[in-house]
Amino acid sequence: MADDDPHLFDLSLFPIQPKELKLKNLAAPLWTENKALLICRYLRYFVFITRHGTYLDCFAGPQEPDHPASWAAKLVVESTPQFLRNFAFFELDKKKYGHIRALVSEQPPKPRRKFSFCPGNMNERLPKYLLKNPIKSTEATFCLLDQHTFECDWATVETLARHKTEGTKIELFYFLAQGWIDRAVSGLKARNEKLRQWWGNDDWGKLLQKSSYERGGILAKRFKAELGYKYAYGYPIYEKDAKGGKIMFWMVHASDHPEAPKLMVRAYNNAVAPLEPMEQLEMELHGDGSR
Repeated sequence: MADDDPHLFDLSLFPIQPKELKLKNLAAPLWTENKALLICRYLRYFVFITRHGTYLDCFAGPQEPDHPASWAAKLVVESTPQFLRNFAFFELDKKKYGHIRALVSEQPPKPRRKFSFCPGNMNERLPKYLLKNPIKSTEATFCLLDQHTFECDWATVETLARHKTEGTKIELFYFLAQGWIDRAVSGLKARNEKLRQWWGNDDWGKLLQKSSYERGGILAKRFKAELGYKYAYGYPIYEKDAKGGKIMFWMVHASDHPEAPKLMVRAYNNAVAPLEPMEQLEMELHGDGSR
């Protein structure tokens, strides 16, 4: 399907869900300006089940400091109920790192809530952080990998997927920069070496040979086949324009929990909707399963 296809928003195609889960289709396109809301809404749903959690943000600084509504770290830290207990923020950019520090300093103190700051290259800092702070098998853990283009090495994704030796794996939200990836590849110096680090092997060309509508599914298959996740699906994030928009990102969500795909579809469909009352979420989500 080409980007100018008149059936651009035939969302029954996205994501391809397992038949046994009988998930509803995505109801409407999600725009790039709302992708942080998607992550925050999903985590809000899941902590109603887990009642706890650890949140790792590997590119944690604001991409647009003047638009706090697009800053995932801010939305997650300030979201309610505040069941997430541990936060680790990784950021290479010194200016963005300052914004993270300021965000945390503005939060009222709360017992059992811990913030860790890890300035520098996340591919180097994250493995060291996990080695020093191993995550328990019973701890629900979520990691946001909202890279700009090629900043997250595949070896780092493998480290996250294999960190827990028991229980459910660390849940991943991995962003593929679909909107400009082809152009970015053509402008790379030392292209093969850089893309080998990012993709994990020399097969990155096979991804680029596929259409923009196939790439999210291809990446999701890798998360299941190579990293062992039980569930992994690609969710399209669109550019909003007068023509309806094209896919700017694929957000691949990988989890071992059977409720995770259902909650992500719900989050996608409700990302910009008013928050459901807590009483409603208690009735609809609590007791549906736990880690």
